[in-house]
Amino acid sequence: MSIGVTADFEAALQSPVPSFDGKYIAVINDSGLSIRLTVNGDEIQSYVLPPGFAHSCRFIRWYPTRAGEATTGSDWNNVSHDPGRSSQLLLADDAKIVVYDVTKPQAYAEVTGATSLTKLASIDFGYTPDEIIVLSDFGWKLQIWSLTTKRAVEIKDPKSVASSYSYRPRTGHLALLTRPAAHDFLLIMAPDSHEILSTWKLATVDARGVKYSPDGNWLVVWDTASAGCRVLLLTADGHHFKTFSIPEPELSLGVSCVHWGPRSECFVPRFIFTHVSTIDIPDATVWQEEIGPSLGRGYAEARQPAVSPSQEHFPTSKEKSVGVGPMKFNVDGTLLASKSSATPSTVWIHSLETGRTLTALIHHSPITLLRWHHAIHDLLLLQCATPEPTVYLWKANWPNPRIYNLPLKAPMGQYKASWLSSTENTISFMLSNANQTAIERLTLDGEITNWQGDGKGLGPEAMFDEGNSLDLSPVRSSGDGMYPNETTTLGLSTQLGHSLDVEDTFQFRRHGQAVT
Repeated sequence: MSIGVTADFEAALQSPVPSFDGKYIAVINDSGLSIRLTVNGDEIQSYVLPPGFAHSCRFIRWYPTRAGEATTGSDWNNVSHDPGRSSQLLLADDAKIVVYDVTKPQAYAEVTGATSLTKLASIDFGYTPDEIIVLSDFGWKLQIWSLTTKRAVEIKDPKSVASSYSYRPRTGHLALLTRPAAHDFLLIMAPDSHEILSTWKLATVDARGVKYSPDGNWLVVWDTASAGCRVLLLTADGHHFKTFSIPEPELSLGVSCVHWGPRSECFVPRFIFTHVSTIDIPDATVWQEEIGPSLGRGYAEARQPAVSPSQEHFPTSKEKSVGVGPMKFNVDGTLLASKSSATPSTVWIHSLETGRTLTALIHHSPITLLRWHHAIHDLLLLQCATPEPTVYLWKANWPNPRIYNLPLKAPMGQYKASWLSSTENTISFMLSNANQTAIERLTLDGEITNWQGDGKGLGPEAMFDEGNSLDLSPVRSSGDGMYPNETTTLGLSTQLGHSLDVEDTFQFRRHGQAVT
């Protein structure tokens, strides 16, 4: 199925990034940062970036609206979408962080000197849009910058894993994994001040992640796969409650990943879903991708038993994980989509109400992305490692899944698909890379609809900037006259339990204790 609406974001230096509510798109080009509406592509805000920053920028992060849901540094699949709180974003390279609010005509804040000896490994907003959490390369240190106080809390020896921290829903307490020596520790930190409330030595070999449950009542920590099936269930304040395990051979390779469902059910095994290469499930439907003579793609129902291609069929695949993963719950926790590294081109969709596998989708290329729609509970978006700009959609009440070939030019870089804001009667998504972008809108039945934007943007009343007067801090606000003609201060931070050498007359009082 080919569709033909494209958006031309001129000379973008990297792939455009939509906000978490799908309302805005951030585009960086040689002239600066452009903010556009997804409904019509109109530019509503533009910013001049610091000299050279457009080319050195490595991170674009929108503030993800949590609305009480559990989040970690790497998993935002179940984040609630609140259009009223997703107007703030940050841009960062290894020396500078600049924060913008799309309702204001100037940069909101700037942080300089966030790192000194290493590069940034990751960066994101904290629990609030006035906090930024920065992880240095090699797990050297983690900093939490406050745009309100213009100070930073610094923690040495954080775990350098993707899910090394998690915020507690509703309260904002931070759970953080550290490894100062030969043991893993869990820190529970207070919101706002980030004082260490408790420190727990974990009975793990090499903890791989920590996550709060969506209701905030539980914490889960899982161990490295080489330690077998070892998952610790903790209370919200870090007390050990029980160790969860499944006997061999169900999880003989250990734990690959852990995800909470939106309903926060605790660790009582309900269902065990298997991922096998030969699919023979009488109650399930198996769909197989077919490529026609004109390279048109579509799904055809496959007879069972059906054989799913194994990892050996894809010698050029970049698949690095072992075991089942990723896994994604839908927005109401009734469906689960999963993939196994043993059969990387097959997606399994399971019902968590009946415990049955509903369908399996077999493709010609490995799966690279699974993403449920944030409002339509049974709508799943897939991407495969295909050279063509192609998006796959599955919906429970459609007669068959759909494949959309987007009208982009010859492949020039990796494409990334994202959901955009939708209406009651339409579905919108975007496929983009640094050179090209396509924004598409469908009916709820998956049919193409011709559409045009309403031309609405932010009025003058929404572009008022009160400004601030901040001095002697690495955190600068829009009222400070940040650039283009300005010298910046060196980065200062408050370090937990360590003295910090700063090239400045002013030093801040330490607040907190070292973890030993």
